[in-house]
Amino acid sequence: MKFVDDIGLGAAQKLETAVGPFVALPAYKRLLVRTAEPSFAARAALGALRCAVRLGEEREIEDIAAYWSTLSGSGPHLPAILELCRQLARFGRKSAALTLAGAEVEREESARALYLLGRMLELTGDGDGAFVAFGKAAARADAEKGAADVAVASRARRVERLLGDRTTAALAVADAASADPAGAPPDHKLVIALGRLRSPSRFVRASGLSLLEELGRDPTTSLGRLAIRLAAEHADALGDALTPLEADRVAATLRHVPDDAARENALARLAAAQAIAASRGEAQAEAITRAGELAPEIFPLVCRARATLTGGGQGDYGPSPSASTEPSSPSLRLASLGLAAYVALGKGRPREAAEALTEATDLVTSGGVGVAPPVWTAARAALGSTEPLARAAGVRLCEVLLSGPSAAPPGGHSAFALALARAGRTDLAVRAARDAVTGKESSARALLGSILREQGWALAAAGQRELAIAALVEAKEHLAAAGKDGARGR
Repeated sequence: MKFVDDIGLGAAQKLETAVGPFVALPAYKRLLVRTAEPSFAARAALGALRCAVRLGEEREIEDIAAYWSTLSGSGPHLPAILELCRQLARFGRKSAALTLAGAEVEREESARALYLLGRMLELTGDGDGAFVAFGKAAARADAEKGAADVAVASRARRVERLLGDRTTAALAVADAASADPAGAPPDHKLVIALGRLRSPSRFVRASGLSLLEELGRDPTTSLGRLAIRLAAEHADALGDALTPLEADRVAATLRHVPDDAARENALARLAAAQAIAASRGEAQAEAITRAGELAPEIFPLVCRARATLTGGGQGDYGPSPSASTEPSSPSLRLASLGLAAYVALGKGRPREAAEALTEATDLVTSGGVGVAPPVWTAARAALGSTEPLARAAGVRLCEVLLSGPSAAPPGGHSAFALALARAGRTDLAVRAARDAVTGKESSARALLGSILREQGWALAAAGQRELAIAALVEAKEHLAAAGKDGARGR
């Protein structure tokens, strides 16, 4: 750095302190030359940026930010840029903050700079851009020393955005599963837990429940109470499909309920659900009845479950003082609708089945409700119905279920793929078969290949040559791979 430059920078800094940004800004700008030594240029540019931010001169900020982006190798200056972005955001100058964050990424593409860019993109309403920036930040943080906090924060931000989109469950699960929550703030742990609860793997779901148990250890906080409620809702949503591993984690969370009576009641309901899952035949019917006695508010659901098991009517077991209304919990209501539709289909009442299936579709579409096994069972039964009304309602429900984040249906996705193909919806059948392949179900690739082959010939007959060729080529690949797997004895 030249001696004269040092004097010029010192003079600009004195003007900034003694007189103010209006006079100091031109002095700083005279020092912004391309040939300046990088560390000197960075200090001069930061001074100019401070003045421009205090003055609210967005055009000046953009010009100086363009210069800032060229100062590669000028040293670590992210804390100063972060503070300037905070000031701009606080003053409502979101576009200028985004410009400055982008310039910092161009100057030094670090994990923290990318995370800052993601936050500024969020601030300006560019959710898709923020999602990409957070993904880059997480990947860079994995390779950078001391950036573990950025990795988990970036993935938590991505999961948070994905939780509101039913079509991106796999991405949410992947980010949540790869995020290391150790040392993360509680709100990030909650988001990661919710992402993991969407996984088809019971081990990943159990790890999410472990995070909820950790948060629920302090039920005096709103976050702790929410964690306990989410664990209970997860158990309600899965019902008798809840695995012992998950039940153990849910029970550990419920033990943090401060009210003795509420805690014991919740644990008793969980134990009843586990008893239902572990029993068969008449023993299961008795377990369901005991569950109804423990929780009178689910009496309508209990009656339908008994009717499904025994072939009886929904009113065969007498009235209950608490049975005047349907279950108020969305997850229990959804399970009730699934059982109602299944019983109606068995009794040849297609209109009642269609109404229950339609209401279930609306409830699933609204989001935030776990899909219990009876809903999948009812949807699959409707696909095989000879009544167009019920079959159409079943197809609509399947379309929503297959686009959502739910765990695999009872019996796997392969059975659904076959049922959808027989119902004439090869597009949905392909989707279900792909899920079966992802879930590594037995003979799933052969199934996907055969469905794609049928779809390809149908497209060819309809004159859609390019789509037909694409389907047939992919079908050939899957069938060939399935043949190789079979030859190896898989």
